[in-house]
Amino acid sequence: MSRPAWPDATAVHAALAPAGAVLEERRALYRLSLELLAPGHEPVPVAQLDNPLFRFRIGEALAGRMPFDPRIDDDLGARTTELPAGPFTIRVVTGTDDRLAGAMRVVQTQSLPGRRPPQPLTGDDEALAMVADGLRKVREVSPALADDLLAHVGLLVVLDPATSGGLISASSRLFPGLILIDRPSSAYQVAEAVVHEGAHVKLFDLAITRNFLGADVAAGREFRPSWSAAVWPVEQVMAAFHAYTCLAQFADDVARRGELGELGPDSLLTRARERATEIGRWLLGEQDALESDARWLLYTLLGDGSEPEPPSPVTRPACDGQYTLDPMVRLARIESTGRVLAGRPGTPPELHWLDGEAAELVVELSRAPAGRSLSEIGPGRAAVLGALAEATLVRATPRGGVLSSSDGTATSEGT
Repeated sequence: MSRPAWPDATAVHAALAPAGAVLEERRALYRLSLELLAPGHEPVPVAQLDNPLFRFRIGEALAGRMPFDPRIDDDLGARTTELPAGPFTIRVVTGTDDRLAGAMRVVQTQSLPGRRPPQPLTGDDEALAMVADGLRKVREVSPALADDLLAHVGLLVVLDPATSGGLISASSRLFPGLILIDRPSSAYQVAEAVVHEGAHVKLFDLAITRNFLGADVAAGREFRPSWSAAVWPVEQVMAAFHAYTCLAQFADDVARRGELGELGPDSLLTRARERATEIGRWLLGEQDALESDARWLLYTLLGDGSEPEPPSPVTRPACDGQYTLDPMVRLARIESTGRVLAGRPGTPPELHWLDGEAAELVVELSRAPAGRSLSEIGPGRAAVLGALAEATLVRATPRGGVLSSSDGTATSEGT
């Protein structure tokens, strides 16, 4: 019996989260993060919210690894050239400065230990023209997949071959949206790199806006691929599964055009489906390390007809009393999806994505300074209310009590 047809990755992505919604939510996350890290900072344009250098600094501050300095200018300006890519333009580095050199040092430390930092290739019009050809090629072969992935690419750097150490392509989760490629020798080399690394940056944006990895559960679990001596943690395994799945779909489109013979010797396309399947089967055995959206994506992209078990409902008690939104909490509502991002200042700040009834309830409480009683909120939402209270996004004043401190504890009146 033959297996079902492989699912279309673009349709799977859209079913999990429409492409435009992911971008809107991602930008809301960085916008609210800036508000929490630098109160009073003037709003920044979308181009800055999408800039991998800016996203690096926000991410490091949220992780508590470095303070955020609002005075730093991340705009690369004339050091980039914009190339058309269907409905998008891709910024390609054509000049360099200390900021880019610093980014390359971070990438080297994270991904290329033991090597000297790679350097951007500048002043090479032939390489830039090849990148433009590759962007046209990927859209010519797989237009829907290309548009789905290219939307998440913020900056492309062609590396000087003298410093790349043989690296074909790479991306860095520390610089979300950044793609590195070695000096290309063909349009297909660029196209494959865009699909490979574009899949990584797409998954990163899904991971920061959806429920993906249970970090504590995943700790210590490792995958050893049959084709390499590498050892991958769960986070990297999920990224590789997603990338190989997108590469396999691109390979199918290349094959339909009869152009597999145009691929270079280092191409992964003809091996992508086999590798995606091997990785996916390993992940099925470790799926308790994945959160609900990542499990759904895994099962759906494997496309073998099986489905993940639904998450067990968690019931959290909500006591009788008056409930108010923590006054320190800031809310950003995503109009296209109705989801809400809740943020609270701190070192580092806290961020919480809320869906459905939880999103509706925090918005409702934000419009009720005096709060709402459990009976006004309704017993049908008691479990949602209990979860919000457990996350300390809302405060409960028990009947006959008043809030007595900023942590939401209460004492009885008259004592």
